[in-house]
Amino acid sequence: MHPGDQRHWSSDSDPSGHSAVESALASWTARLALDFNLDPHQPQLKTRLNHQHLGPLRIQKALYPEGASPCHAIIVHPPGGIAGGDRLEVLINSQPGSHGLVTTPSAAKWYGANASLEASQLIDIDLQGAFEWLPQETIVFNRARVRSDIDIRVGKHGAMLGWDHLIFGRQASGESFAEGHFRQSLNIHIEGQLVWHDRLALVGDDALFASPIGLRGYYSCATLWAILPVSKTFTEATMQTLREQSAQLAWTLLHPRLLVGRLLAEPRQLKFLLQDAWAQLRPVVLGLPAVAPRLWAT
Repeated sequence: MHPGDQRHWSSDSDPSGHSAVESALASWTARLALDFNLDPHQPQLKTRLNHQHLGPLRIQKALYPEGASPCHAIIVHPPGGIAGGDRLEVLINSQPGSHGLVTTPSAAKWYGANASLEASQLIDIDLQGAFEWLPQETIVFNRARVRSDIDIRVGKHGAMLGWDHLIFGRQASGESFAEGHFRQSLNIHIEGQLVWHDRLALVGDDALFASPIGLRGYYSCATLWAILPVSKTFTEATMQTLREQSAQLAWTLLHPRLLVGRLLAEPRQLKFLLQDAWAQLRPVVLGLPAVAPRLWAT
């Protein structure tokens, strides 16, 4: 085992007749703390990344494809998937003047293994600078039991682009999300005030998958959010352009600083539509042209 692994092995049996080894196969605990800050010794105001990890959750490398800032960081999860009993935490701090971008090399996979146990994930973001949260898609396998929480706190000068991209089951392999559950909360506080509390709760074969007021027959969905610094506003011209050029997304201005887009589509189409919307919003929110992470082209 890797020194950072948090599995605990025993030869005892649990009341169900399964060995403790079998019951603990997915008992990973992983935590990754990221701190984006300005390097005081760099005249061009380079964004640095300090990071610490516990268990199998790592930063592959800090990259600078756009110059001194933003700092692109790639989160890797060597086990390749999350099973029942796992707990993952990603804690992000974006300091004033910094700009970080986080993505992942591949889809996150919530497995149905150890289905009697719930797996959980916490994404906690404290935002005083500029930040982009752009992970690849999340696939929820049949029988998975998942709790996911995304908590974002934004200061006066904080700005952000982020998304959450979910696929339920593996339809191409003939596997639907027939059992299990997925529960998610997404909270955004702006200058100490809760301005958006979003909840999603689905169970296997939930009627909401087919409902015209639910997912309308789709098994993949996404949410994109854009947060402006206090010095900017979403103009009517910007909203009109988004509604014309990203018409597949349902756009809602929830707060003078917060814009949210919802999207239902097939998985591959959904990914490209999200990236197109991000490319349109990046100059508006962050004042930068859209430079896609290289991983998106692989």
